[in-house]
Amino acid sequence: MTERRETTIGFGPVGLAGWGLLVLGVLLRRRFVALLGLGAVVADVTVAELGGFKAVNESRSDASVA
Repeated sequence: MTERRETTIGFGPVGLAGWGLLVLGVLLRRRFVALLGLGAVVADVTVAELGGFKAVNESRSDASVA
């Protein structure tokens, strides 16, 4: 039986705020605001403790093992 890995896209509050800052920074042409937003999105994707993308995918992989 082949193991099928599914990836769910889910952003926590840090990721959503990051997307907002990123879009706002691009629209207003403020590089610092855009970089701050991008940093928040990257943190949300890579740090599971923020409750975003990585946390959703880690909990799903742990549940399938048990």
